[in-house]
Amino acid sequence: MRKVILIAASICLLGITAARAEDQTKEDEPSIWMKQKLVYSQRILNGLATEDFDLIAENATAMKGLSRIEAFVRGKTEGYRTHLKTFEFATNELIRNSEQANLDGATLAFTQMTISCVNCHKVIRDN
Repeated sequence: MRKVILIAASICLLGITAARAEDQTKEDEPSIWMKQKLVYSQRILNGLATEDFDLIAENATAMKGLSRIEAFVRGKTEGYRTHLKTFEFATNELIRNSEQANLDGATLAFTQMTISCVNCHKVIRDN
């Protein structure tokens, strides 16, 4: 009888451990939005490094559109809207400066956008 109880307890423990590991993996996986925004930001950085202002503007515009869609889902998270406004301002500046072929301005706007991303992710992780 002890062996049966021990085996049953072991099976339950394995199931709980597997479920927790699966939940942790889901939490650690970036959302589809995040994955795409990373692609856009890498392309923007490439555009900054090569002075390809069309590439910068194209990907900043795409990122701005994606963030608006994501806002419908995450918009109720406390603090998210504040960071979203900062992000949108920086993204608009990135687009404006790339349209004016202003590399320094576009680089500064990209840095501001990146800071807003980091701060927003802090808020999302805390909620």
